[in-house]
Amino acid sequence: MVRRNLHVVLLACLATAVFSIGLAGAQDRTGLTIEKSAICQDVVDRQPVGVGDVFPKEISKLYCFTKVVGARSETTITHNWYYNGDLKASVVLPVRSPNWRTWSSKTMDPSMTGEWMVEILAADGTALDSLIFYLR
Repeated sequence: MVRRNLHVVLLACLATAVFSIGLAGAQDRTGLTIEKSAICQDVVDRQPVGVGDVFPKEISKLYCFTKVVGARSETTITHNWYYNGDLKASVVLPVRSPNWRTWSSKTMDPSMTGEWMVEILAADGTALDSLIFYLR
């Protein structure tokens, strides 16, 4: 019985290792890396302004700024905006060079206080980054 349980544990470890290697390979195939990402109050001259993770509920609009590096060809990324776990907006953005800055914006509703998250995905759905922020 002990020997059988040991085999089950070893197989589970092997499966976990193979799955982890598979995820790393998927990340590498995109060629993309997020060099910088931020939630901010504005973007000026392609730079984030008013970066933070807590914002007043009265703010009318927020931006998700993303600097993407390593694209091997033209592609896209997606910014998924979530409020309390519910998808509120999905914005597909072009990436047209190996060093690209882009951003999306979301009009904020003062009644939607609490936790927000922006998930940044590669064109193939690979999660590249996520940012959590709060409206208070």
